[in-house]
Amino acid sequence: MALWKLAPINLDHPRWEAGAYKGTVIVRAPNETAARRAATEKLYMPMDRSVGNLIRLPPWKDDPEDAALVAVTPIEDDRYEAEGPTEVLEPAY
Repeated sequence: MALWKLAPINLDHPRWEAGAYKGTVIVRAPNETAARRAATEKLYMPMDRSVGNLIRLPPWKDDPEDAALVAVTPIEDDRYEAEGPTEVLEPAY
């Protein structure tokens, strides 16, 4: 399994208003899509995200606009176990 670092870009973008967490995320997952999905599931905070007729969702998920808001890179880091199930390792809460 690979380790992935998801790092926010452009925190001034309105999509970040929908997220409670805006820091770096470390995920163990087989691929980038699974890493983004795990981050979305772990960091999703139900709250009113409606602005007019729009519903804002946090930008961790995998769609074209999110690529400009979250940089995802594979990493090697001895602080984290590479073996195991898909899981958000940081933040650990």
